[in-house]
Amino acid sequence: MMGSLSIPLLCSILLIGKLPQTVSSFSSLRPPSISNRAKSIETSSTSLFGVRSAIRRARDSVLSRERTDKDLKDGIAFFYDRSSKLWEDVWGEHMHHGYYVPEDRTDHVQAQIDLIDEVLKWAGANDGAPPKKVVDVGCGIGGSSRHIVRKYEGSTAQGITLSPYQANRGNELAKEQGLADRASFQVADALN
Repeated sequence: MMGSLSIPLLCSILLIGKLPQTVSSFSSLRPPSISNRAKSIETSSTSLFGVRSAIRRARDSVLSRERTDKDLKDGIAFFYDRSSKLWEDVWGEHMHHGYYVPEDRTDHVQAQIDLIDEVLKWAGANDGAPPKKVVDVGCGIGGSSRHIVRKYEGSTAQGITLSPYQANRGNELAKEQGLADRASFQVADALN
């Protein structure tokens, strides 16, 4: 079944990538008012919400074209900007899996918090010198950072993400939780 879907999908992606040329080749078959409206819709809807760039990325991925660092970062930001609200609705403020010990644990939020605490133990944060400053790279909406500053009095956290939505949402939640003076979030690239 998968093999039978891949060829039509590939053709669809390639055709969608050439949609503007295809639409314009049929424009003579339409009345002028519809043709002009189609051009208007075509240019606004394909650029609206990043559809044109999403189609280009899909086509380039299928054709194994090299992407620049900027293309990659833009794609990551685009993905997280559009999916983070759904993830927050599903996962809560911690956008990661949990530490499920005992194995029959069903409280997923507690498992997520336990994972943060296990990583802190592994890093030696509980060995007498709690962290004072934390940089949370790939912070999502900042759940881990806010947990850490609540856990360790006097500590501060700076979260960075490629997603403007996530940085804004992290700052909103920090303000709502009374932690804005100790946890903040910004759009930044950890590699540059």
